[in-house]
Amino acid sequence: MESKACESNNEDLLSSGITTNGGSSSPFFVSSVRGTITENASSSGTLTQKPFFPKYEVELDSHRKVIPYPGKEHIERVLEEYSHQVKDLQKRLSESNELHEKQKFYLRQSVIDLQTKLQEMQMERDAMADIRRRESQSQEELRNQLQNTVHELEAAKCLKEDMLKDSSTQIEQLRKMMLSHEGVLQEIRSILVDFEEASGKKICEHDSMSTMHFRSLGSAISKILRELDTEISYLKGRIFPVEDQLETLKSESQNKIELLLQQHQDREQARNQNSMYMRQLSDLESTVSQLRSELREAKRMYEDKIEELEKQLVLANSELTEARTERDQFSQESGNLDDQLQKLLADLHKREKELSLEKEQNKRLWDRDTGNSITIDHLRRELDDRNMEVQRLEALLKAMKSECQGQMERQMAAIQGKNESLEKVSSLTAQLESTKEMLRKVVEELTAKKMTLESSERTVSDLTASLQEKERAIEATNAEITKLRSRVDLKLQELQHLKNEGDHLRNVQTECEALKLQMAEKDKVIEILRQQIENMTQLVGQHGRTAGAMQVEKAQLEKEINDRKLELQEFKILKDKKDAKIRELEARVSDLELEKVKLVNAGSERLRAVKDIRQERDQLLNEVKTSRTELNSLS
Repeated sequence: MESKACESNNEDLLSSGITTNGGSSSPFFVSSVRGTITENASSSGTLTQKPFFPKYEVELDSHRKVIPYPGKEHIERVLEEYSHQVKDLQKRLSESNELHEKQKFYLRQSVIDLQTKLQEMQMERDAMADIRRRESQSQEELRNQLQNTVHELEAAKCLKEDMLKDSSTQIEQLRKMMLSHEGVLQEIRSILVDFEEASGKKICEHDSMSTMHFRSLGSAISKILRELDTEISYLKGRIFPVEDQLETLKSESQNKIELLLQQHQDREQARNQNSMYMRQLSDLESTVSQLRSELREAKRMYEDKIEELEKQLVLANSELTEARTERDQFSQESGNLDDQLQKLLADLHKREKELSLEKEQNKRLWDRDTGNSITIDHLRRELDDRNMEVQRLEALLKAMKSECQGQMERQMAAIQGKNESLEKVSSLTAQLESTKEMLRKVVEELTAKKMTLESSERTVSDLTASLQEKERAIEATNAEITKLRSRVDLKLQELQHLKNEGDHLRNVQTECEALKLQMAEKDKVIEILRQQIENMTQLVGQHGRTAGAMQVEKAQLEKEINDRKLELQEFKILKDKKDAKIRELEARVSDLELEKVKLVNAGSERLRAVKDIRQERDQLLNEVKTSRTELNSLS
């Protein structure tokens, strides 16, 4: 009974607990109540020592003790109350039974759930055991890998120390290179100062070249190149009128060539006429020789007559009488002879005067010929001297070109070496920093930091590779710019050479015009000489005494004619050469203009490419700096 009372009390408590919870019938709550019931049942042994009275029995006992026996009515009332209480208890028992069944059902469900949870927990425990076993294996593998990485890092540390030593030696070498590069930059600055002094223009308005920073040398050099481009365009603008003048000179030279051809034809005709005159002169010389022979015979006759007269005079001394008569006769004859002698003497005086005039004319002609030959020799000597000066200037230009190219190549090589050394130092410093950070991160966090370091190293390697590619492209562009500058200098020197040759051509053209004028004067003199030859041939026909002088003059005139022919041929050859040179110079000028346009376009493109590459390089440097800062923050 006590156990039943306990169970009923427990059920009441359960029902009260269930009803207090608002009628909630969760299995967890039922399981907790079941646990409390089992605990109460297990502790029933202890309850036997202390008698357990149910609630209502205690109340009845209390009524029994307190209420006195009233009588039958009171008993009926009490029985009714008890009956009501019994009914309530029965209801409560039925409810408790129902609740108990429900609790059993819920407990069974909770047991089933707990069993499933236990199975799940066992499965999870097995899975966790497997995971722990795998984790232990993976940790062992990681320990082995970390040990290997530690050994590798120690080897890398040794290598980095070696690299540090090598880098220290390289840094010393780079310092020496920096000093040499600073010397080269000082030389470039001195060259720019000399250029300012030579040109009389300031490259920078605010600062002088002696106090200018090295970074602004590039802008100064670009400014000089622009000025040179403007000078080239100005010279090009000056070349166009020179070309027009050359075209006009060509047309004039063609007209002059035609005139010279006509003059040559006229001279050939005159040459034919001279040959005719020479034949006539040869005929006249034959007649003169005949007359000389006749004169000699006459002289001999006169000498014989004189001898006979002397004999007659000797005979006349002996015969005075006969001589007087004969003297009268001879006096008459002598008077006639005196008249004839006077006439002959007058003729002789006239001929002597004519000979003196002819000699004076011949002297004048000789003086003119000697003057012309002297001027021709002077001109030839000047031409030879100018040709020698042109060759010497060309040799000097070639030497200066080679020296300038060598200096520019040395300077660019020094600058490139300096850039490479700086890049190597930066790359070595970046590598040292990355290795230090890697070691720190491996000591602190080997797993997570290793991945970050690998990614950062990849990014740094990619950036360094891209930087190296960009720097190579910059070096290639710098080399191409130097080549373009050298080519521009060469083209400028060729333009100056062409200007000098144009001036030389102008001088030669003026000299040719002067020589043409001299040739016209010589032609006039030749015509005058022809007229004089004709007059002389007439005079030779009249007077045979001047035949020897005429022969000499004839030989001289033939020599002069041959010399003039040779000079004409030489002038024609020189003219053809000058025309060929003019054509070549025009072709070279057109080629130089095309090359200049190409070089200007290529230079602009290269400058744009260099600017783009510099911008990309600055971006990459900024990215490298940001990556370094991130690595430092991670370390």
